[in-house]
Amino acid sequence: MASLPIAQLCIAAVIGAASGAIGSFILLRKMALVGDAVSHVALPGIAVALAYRVDPFWGVITVLLAAAAIIWWLEARSRLPVDALVGLLFTASLAIGILTIPDTEILESLFGAFPALSPLAFGATVGAASLSLLLTFWLARPFLFAIVSEDLARIGKVGRGYELLLLVIFSVVVALGIKLVGTLLMGALTIIPAAIARNLSAGMRQYMITAAVLGATISIAGVAAASIWSIRPGPVVILLGVGVFALSLPAVGLKRPAG
Repeated sequence: MASLPIAQLCIAAVIGAASGAIGSFILLRKMALVGDAVSHVALPGIAVALAYRVDPFWGVITVLLAAAAIIWWLEARSRLPVDALVGLLFTASLAIGILTIPDTEILESLFGAFPALSPLAFGATVGAASLSLLLTFWLARPFLFAIVSEDLARIGKVGRGYELLLLVIFSVVVALGIKLVGTLLMGALTIIPAAIARNLSAGMRQYMITAAVLGATISIAGVAAASIWSIRPGPVVILLGVGVFALSLPAVGLKRPAG
Protein backbone atom coordinates (compact mmCIF):
# COMPACT_ATOMS: atom_id res chain seq x y z
CA MET A 1 0.00 0.00 0.00
CA ALA A 2 1.39 3.39 -1.03
CA SER A 3 1.65 6.09 1.60
CA LEU A 4 -1.00 8.79 1.46
CA PRO A 5 0.12 12.19 2.78
CA ILE A 6 -2.44 14.26 4.64
CA ALA A 7 -1.71 17.08 2.17
CA GLN A 8 -3.21 15.02 -0.66
CA LEU A 9 -6.37 14.38 1.33
CA CYS A 10 -6.68 18.10 2.11
CA ILE A 11 -6.32 19.03 -1.55
CA ALA A 12 -8.82 16.37 -2.58
CA ALA A 13 -11.30 17.59 0.04
CA VAL A 14 -11.24 21.29 -0.81
CA ILE A 15 -11.14 20.80 -4.59
CA GLY A 16 -13.93 18.22 -4.38
CA ALA A 17 -16.07 20.50 -2.22
CA ALA A 18 -15.51 23.51 -4.49
CA SER A 19 -16.26 21.37 -7.56
CA GLY A 20 -19.54 20.15 -6.09
CA ALA A 21 -20.64 23.63 -5.03
CA ILE A 22 -19.94 25.40 -8.33
CA GLY A 23 -21.21 22.34 -10.21
CA SER A 24 -24.63 22.79 -8.64
CA PHE A 25 -25.01 26.04 -10.60
CA ILE A 26 -23.44 24.65 -13.77
CA LEU A 27 -26.04 21.87 -13.66
CA LEU A 28 -28.91 24.30 -13.02
CA ARG A 29 -27.74 26.38 -15.95
CA LYS A 30 -27.86 23.24 -18.13
CA MET A 31 -24.16 23.58 -18.94
CA ALA A 32 -23.01 20.09 -17.95
CA LEU A 33 -21.55 19.31 -21.37
CA VAL A 34 -20.22 22.86 -21.64
CA GLY A 35 -18.29 22.37 -18.41
CA ASP A 36 -16.74 19.22 -19.79
CA ALA A 37 -15.71 20.96 -23.03
CA VAL A 38 -14.26 23.93 -21.14
CA SER A 39 -11.99 21.60 -19.17
CA HIS A 40 -10.56 20.33 -22.48
CA VAL A 41 -9.39 23.81 -23.44
CA ALA A 42 -6.80 23.50 -20.69
CA LEU A 43 -4.69 21.16 -22.82
CA PRO A 44 -3.15 23.84 -25.08
CA GLY A 45 -2.41 25.85 -21.94
CA ILE A 46 -0.50 22.90 -20.52
CA ALA A 47 1.41 22.53 -23.79
CA VAL A 48 2.45 26.21 -23.82
CA ALA A 49 3.50 26.08 -20.16
CA LEU A 50 5.63 22.99 -20.75
CA ALA A 51 7.23 24.61 -23.79
CA TYR A 52 8.28 27.60 -21.66
CA ARG A 53 9.17 25.41 -18.65
CA VAL A 54 6.75 26.98 -16.20
CA ASP A 55 4.19 25.37 -13.91
CA PRO A 56 1.35 24.05 -16.13
CA PHE A 57 -1.16 25.59 -13.72
CA TRP A 58 -0.35 29.06 -15.05
CA GLY A 59 -0.94 27.99 -18.63
CA VAL A 60 -4.19 26.29 -17.63
CA ILE A 61 -5.62 29.18 -15.62
CA THR A 62 -4.72 31.73 -18.30
CA VAL A 63 -6.40 29.76 -21.07
CA LEU A 64 -9.46 28.86 -18.99
CA LEU A 65 -10.08 32.44 -17.86
CA ALA A 66 -9.80 33.56 -21.48
CA ALA A 67 -12.27 30.81 -22.46
CA ALA A 68 -14.72 31.94 -19.76
CA ALA A 69 -14.57 35.53 -21.01
CA ILE A 70 -15.08 34.43 -24.63
CA ILE A 71 -18.07 32.24 -23.74
CA TRP A 72 -19.65 35.09 -21.76
CA TRP A 73 -19.03 37.59 -24.57
CA LEU A 74 -20.32 35.35 -27.36
CA GLU A 75 -23.39 34.25 -25.40
CA ALA A 76 -24.76 37.80 -25.54
CA ARG A 77 -23.91 38.29 -29.21
CA SER A 78 -24.99 35.07 -30.88
CA ARG A 79 -28.27 33.28 -31.43
CA LEU A 80 -26.56 29.94 -30.97
CA PRO A 81 -26.94 28.23 -27.57
CA VAL A 82 -23.89 28.31 -25.34
CA ASP A 83 -23.25 24.57 -25.74
CA ALA A 84 -23.03 24.98 -29.52
CA LEU A 85 -20.61 27.88 -29.14
CA VAL A 86 -18.36 25.90 -26.85
CA GLY A 87 -18.56 22.87 -29.11
CA LEU A 88 -17.53 24.91 -32.12
CA LEU A 89 -14.73 26.81 -30.39
CA PHE A 90 -13.17 24.55 -27.83
CA THR A 91 -13.51 20.85 -28.56
CA ALA A 92 -10.65 21.22 -31.06
CA SER A 93 -8.49 22.01 -28.00
CA LEU A 94 -8.45 18.33 -27.13
CA ALA A 95 -6.85 17.46 -30.46
CA ILE A 96 -4.45 20.42 -30.28
CA GLY A 97 -3.34 19.44 -26.79
CA ILE A 98 -2.77 15.81 -27.66
CA LEU A 99 -0.68 16.83 -30.68
CA THR A 100 1.44 19.38 -28.79
CA ILE A 101 1.94 17.93 -25.29
CA PRO A 102 5.00 15.62 -25.00
CA ASP A 103 4.20 11.92 -24.75
CA THR A 104 5.79 11.76 -21.31
CA GLU A 105 3.28 14.32 -19.99
CA ILE A 106 0.11 13.37 -21.86
CA LEU A 107 -1.22 10.74 -19.45
CA GLU A 108 -0.80 13.01 -16.43
CA SER A 109 -2.48 15.86 -18.32
CA LEU A 110 -5.44 13.72 -19.40
CA PHE A 111 -6.02 11.67 -16.25
CA GLY A 112 -4.33 13.53 -13.41
CA ALA A 113 -1.55 12.74 -10.96
CA PHE A 114 -0.53 14.31 -7.68
CA PRO A 115 2.64 16.36 -8.09
CA ALA A 116 5.07 17.09 -5.30
CA LEU A 117 3.97 20.46 -3.92
CA SER A 118 6.06 22.91 -1.95
CA PRO A 119 4.47 24.30 1.24
CA LEU A 120 3.78 27.56 -0.64
CA ALA A 121 2.12 25.76 -3.57
CA PHE A 122 0.08 23.61 -1.20
CA GLY A 123 -1.14 26.66 0.70
CA ALA A 124 -1.98 28.50 -2.51
CA THR A 125 -3.93 25.51 -3.88
CA VAL A 126 -5.93 24.97 -0.70
CA GLY A 127 -6.48 28.71 -0.29
CA ALA A 128 -7.71 29.24 -3.86
CA ALA A 129 -10.06 26.24 -3.68
CA SER A 130 -11.40 27.35 -0.28
CA LEU A 131 -11.95 30.90 -1.55
CA SER A 132 -13.80 29.56 -4.60
CA LEU A 133 -16.02 27.49 -2.31
CA LEU A 134 -16.79 30.45 -0.03
CA LEU A 135 -17.50 32.78 -2.95
CA THR A 136 -19.90 30.24 -4.46
CA PHE A 137 -21.95 30.11 -1.27
CA TRP A 138 -21.73 33.86 -0.70
CA LEU A 139 -22.94 34.65 -4.23
CA ALA A 140 -25.52 31.84 -4.35
CA ARG A 141 -28.55 34.16 -4.49
CA PRO A 142 -27.43 36.36 -7.41
CA PHE A 143 -26.16 33.29 -9.26
CA LEU A 144 -29.56 31.64 -8.81
CA PHE A 145 -31.43 34.78 -9.91
CA ALA A 146 -29.28 35.06 -13.03
CA ILE A 147 -29.98 31.42 -13.93
CA VAL A 148 -33.66 31.05 -13.04
CA SER A 149 -35.25 34.26 -14.29
CA GLU A 150 -34.25 37.46 -16.05
CA ASP A 151 -37.09 39.22 -14.21
CA LEU A 152 -35.76 38.12 -10.81
CA ALA A 153 -32.27 39.18 -11.84
CA ARG A 154 -33.56 42.60 -12.88
CA ILE A 155 -35.50 43.06 -9.62
CA GLY A 156 -32.48 41.96 -7.59
CA LYS A 157 -30.21 44.21 -9.68
CA VAL A 158 -28.20 41.23 -10.84
CA GLY A 159 -26.33 42.09 -14.03
CA ARG A 160 -24.56 39.84 -16.51
CA GLY A 161 -21.36 40.38 -14.57
CA TYR A 162 -22.51 37.66 -12.18
CA GLU A 163 -22.71 35.22 -15.08
CA LEU A 164 -19.10 36.04 -15.90
CA LEU A 165 -18.13 35.66 -12.25
CA LEU A 166 -19.77 32.22 -12.18
CA LEU A 167 -17.70 31.17 -15.20
CA VAL A 168 -14.53 32.61 -13.64
CA ILE A 169 -15.00 30.66 -10.40
CA PHE A 170 -15.74 27.55 -12.44
CA SER A 171 -12.55 28.08 -14.46
CA VAL A 172 -10.43 28.47 -11.32
CA VAL A 173 -11.89 25.29 -9.79
CA VAL A 174 -11.27 23.36 -13.02
CA ALA A 175 -7.69 24.64 -13.19
CA LEU A 176 -7.05 23.55 -9.61
CA GLY A 177 -8.66 20.15 -10.11
CA ILE A 178 -6.87 19.17 -13.30
CA LYS A 179 -3.86 17.84 -11.37
CA LEU A 180 -6.25 15.75 -9.31
CA VAL A 181 -8.35 14.10 -12.04
CA GLY A 182 -6.99 15.43 -15.36
CA THR A 183 -8.48 17.48 -18.17
CA LEU A 184 -10.62 14.67 -19.59
CA LEU A 185 -12.34 14.00 -16.27
CA MET A 186 -12.46 17.37 -14.45
CA GLY A 187 -15.74 18.36 -16.06
CA ALA A 188 -17.28 15.20 -14.61
CA LEU A 189 -16.06 16.04 -11.09
CA THR A 190 -18.00 19.31 -11.20
CA ILE A 191 -21.18 17.59 -12.41
CA ILE A 192 -21.41 14.21 -10.67
CA PRO A 193 -21.68 15.47 -7.03
CA ALA A 194 -24.27 18.05 -8.13
CA ALA A 195 -26.26 15.38 -10.00
CA ILE A 196 -26.28 13.14 -6.94
CA ALA A 197 -27.25 16.05 -4.69
CA ARG A 198 -30.14 16.94 -6.98
CA ASN A 199 -31.52 13.44 -6.54
CA LEU A 200 -31.28 13.72 -2.76
CA SER A 201 -32.13 17.36 -1.97
CA ALA A 202 -35.42 19.18 -1.52
CA GLY A 203 -34.23 22.82 -1.47
CA MET A 204 -31.49 24.99 -2.94
CA ARG A 205 -29.47 25.36 0.25
CA GLN A 206 -29.57 21.64 0.94
CA TYR A 207 -28.69 21.01 -2.71
CA MET A 208 -25.53 23.15 -2.54
CA ILE A 209 -24.35 21.81 0.80
CA THR A 210 -24.98 18.21 -0.24
CA ALA A 211 -23.11 18.72 -3.53
CA ALA A 212 -20.11 20.20 -1.72
CA VAL A 213 -20.01 17.44 0.90
CA LEU A 214 -20.38 14.74 -1.74
CA GLY A 215 -17.64 16.30 -3.87
CA ALA A 216 -15.24 16.27 -0.92
CA THR A 217 -16.19 12.75 0.20
CA ILE A 218 -15.97 11.18 -3.24
CA SER A 219 -12.63 12.88 -3.94
CA ILE A 220 -11.09 11.76 -0.64
CA ALA A 221 -12.35 8.20 -1.05
CA GLY A 222 -11.17 8.05 -4.66
CA VAL A 223 -7.70 9.35 -3.85
CA ALA A 224 -7.38 6.92 -0.93
CA ALA A 225 -8.47 3.98 -3.10
CA ALA A 226 -6.08 4.99 -5.87
CA SER A 227 -3.25 5.12 -3.33
CA ILE A 228 -4.07 1.62 -2.11
CA TRP A 229 -4.07 0.25 -5.66
CA SER A 230 -1.15 2.44 -6.83
CA ILE A 231 -3.06 3.84 -9.83
CA ARG A 232 -3.98 7.30 -11.06
CA PRO A 233 -6.64 8.96 -8.88
CA GLY A 234 -8.69 10.61 -11.65
CA PRO A 235 -10.51 7.58 -13.07
CA VAL A 236 -11.07 6.13 -9.58
CA VAL A 237 -12.67 9.36 -8.31
CA ILE A 238 -15.01 9.58 -11.31
CA LEU A 239 -16.02 5.91 -11.29
CA LEU A 240 -16.72 6.10 -7.57
CA GLY A 241 -18.89 9.16 -8.18
CA VAL A 242 -20.81 7.38 -10.93
CA GLY A 243 -21.40 4.46 -8.57
CA VAL A 244 -22.78 6.77 -5.88
CA PHE A 245 -24.99 8.46 -8.50
CA ALA A 246 -26.44 5.06 -9.45
CA LEU A 247 -27.17 4.36 -5.78
CA SER A 248 -28.95 7.73 -5.48
CA LEU A 249 -31.42 7.03 -8.29
CA PRO A 250 -34.07 5.33 -6.07
CA ALA A 251 -34.27 8.55 -4.05
CA VAL A 252 -35.76 10.31 -7.08
CA GLY A 253 -38.82 8.07 -6.93
CA LEU A 254 -39.16 8.60 -3.18
CA LYS A 255 -39.18 12.39 -3.64
CA ARG A 256 -42.00 12.34 -6.20
CA PRO A 257 -45.54 12.66 -4.85
CA ALA A 258 -47.79 9.70 -5.42
CA GLY A 259 -49.94 10.14 -8.53
